[in-house]
Amino acid sequence: METAMKQPLVLALAGALVAGPVLADPPPHAPAHGYYKNDRHDDHKRHKKTDKHYKGKSGAVYIRDYGIESGRCNRDEIGAVIGGVTGAVIGGQVADRDNRVVGMVVGGVLGAVLGHAIGDSMDDRDRACMGHALELGRPGVPVVWSHGGQRYDFTPRGEARDGCRYATLSVNGKKPQEVLACPAGRGEWTFRRT
Repeated sequence: METAMKQPLVLALAGALVAGPVLADPPPHAPAHGYYKNDRHDDHKRHKKTDKHYKGKSGAVYIRDYGIESGRCNRDEIGAVIGGVTGAVIGGQVADRDNRVVGMVVGGVLGAVLGHAIGDSMDDRDRACMGHALELGRPGVPVVWSHGGQRYDFTPRGEARDGCRYATLSVNGKKPQEVLACPAGRGEWTFRRT
């Protein structure tokens, strides 16, 4: 009777010894997760977010290019941003110049430099397209957009003194007008007569 009791016990022990390594290792298609000796468990602190940012000519940094790098200007997206900034200003949350979201052509001489027919037909979105093109546009690469039946081709060119940039603006394929744009602050540009 002693032998009959020992036999199941020996079989159970033998089965446990054989099954031990098999049950302890995870299958190759599902590696084990948990604590590892070399894991610091602070990956969220060591890895910085790698979003692309765009540094403008005036030194301002932008999160979006609104199509400028591909040679177009997305007026709808810029309009939404301008509307949001205007709403924030009205709400009392004025953003400082370091947190500008889009470049902008400012000043009242736009009509005088470009001609009243062109300058008066441009709105804030058009001025933002030109400003953002001055900030991020590559020399000689046109930035194109349309508004109110007008097609604008704005081409930033080489740099002049004092951080200014030359550019040309053509409306509806007519002869391009040369302008001189100069920085008026971070992300702001004014046009001067050439």
